[in-house]
Amino acid sequence: MNWFRSIQSRITVSVWLFGLVIILFNNWRNQRWLKDRHIDRMSQEAMDTGSRLAGLLQHLSRRQQERAAELEMAYVSLSPDVDLGLVCNKEGIVNCATHMQWFHMDVLQTPLAEEWRRHAGVLATMEPAVEWDAKKKKLLVFVPFFETYEATSRAAVLIRYDTTLALEEVREDAWIESLRQTAVLLASCLLLWFVLHELVILRVHRVVQILRSSSSGEGPPRVLPGNDELSLISREFARALDNLREAENMVLDAAEQERRKIGRDLHDDLCQRISATKMKAEVMLGMLPAGDSRINSLAEQVAAELAESTVIARGMAWGLSPVGIEGQGLKDGLENVRRFAEQSYKVRCSLDYADISAHLTNSGQELLFRIAQELVINACKHSKPDILTITLRMEGDQVVLSVIHDGAPFSTPEETSSQGMGLHLMGQRLRALSATLERTVERGARDFSVAIVRIPSNKP
Repeated sequence: MNWFRSIQSRITVSVWLFGLVIILFNNWRNQRWLKDRHIDRMSQEAMDTGSRLAGLLQHLSRRQQERAAELEMAYVSLSPDVDLGLVCNKEGIVNCATHMQWFHMDVLQTPLAEEWRRHAGVLATMEPAVEWDAKKKKLLVFVPFFETYEATSRAAVLIRYDTTLALEEVREDAWIESLRQTAVLLASCLLLWFVLHELVILRVHRVVQILRSSSSGEGPPRVLPGNDELSLISREFARALDNLREAENMVLDAAEQERRKIGRDLHDDLCQRISATKMKAEVMLGMLPAGDSRINSLAEQVAAELAESTVIARGMAWGLSPVGIEGQGLKDGLENVRRFAEQSYKVRCSLDYADISAHLTNSGQELLFRIAQELVINACKHSKPDILTITLRMEGDQVVLSVIHDGAPFSTPEETSSQGMGLHLMGQRLRALSATLERTVERGARDFSVAIVRIPSNKP
């Protein structure tokens, strides 16, 4: 997959995927639109046919021209959408039908018996009825008429349409149009690939060669000839390189500090979220063959959490507090941890919060938040609890944080053969707050693992 690392490949594939999504969406929309239009047209045509046939049969019945009535029914049966059709009087005796064997039979002995039972009341109101089945594949038209000039001589035309073939043609037409659009999209992407290679990639390789030679310190930096954006980049790089060399030591020290800060933040927040998202993605991959509708819900959660992680990363780049302690308060930060545990690990999590802002500085609250976050995430990830409780309260002159859950017991740093960065950073924060960490297990009908952090008040 090395070919996908290039900008050329990513842009081309992104355009291809985006275009493919648009084509599929248009296919879905066109199918719905064509289907709805076909259904409306079929309903209107069926009603027109039924009304026309009822009027004609009324005329022919009064003139006692039975052969002509049978011929009209035969004409109706020639339509590819007509499935079954018959004409019966109010007693339910079939006078003519699209199938010869139904003549003079009781309508209840025909395949349209259920439809007759459901709409027999139309003979009383003499109002026509049109009905689709639940899947919009079968259409029934029930049109009453008078066989003679007497009001009691009532009969009805029943025609059932089957639109399966017509809807299949609609889908085929939509897919043929989508294939045409896909062919155009593929040709456009190939053209885009060639244009990017000729106008961008080749010049980028030259810029990279200039940057490598300049950064190696071999003489003054060179500049890419021309007046396009890449030439401008090479000129600005040469100018910036001259300035950066004058302050290299100071920049390296600042960069080292910033890298440490970013490394801590990435692990404590963003990496935790991405790790949970990865677990969901694995679950979703395992569910794909089943075709369960829950996959859509999991996909939406993955997309939402990735977007949230992107916002957090952007916040780090802007130099903002990654958890918003100063802006939103410690309570909101812990509430976010609680919601994250519920959504990502399906743990019933509760928060019992007491205001401790008068006893810890802003920096102390941020450290406390990080400790709570690490304890909760580690518990959810490694202990697999069903219930978890976060408690923050004051006991004398100490701030006490408790994380209690019913999963497997915590592993203390001393019991961990290879301490991860999370435990190491949590130990640093505990030392910075002069805090202690106690881990116990409460035995009973149901064992609970307890982690208690005691922090001396550091705010006068």
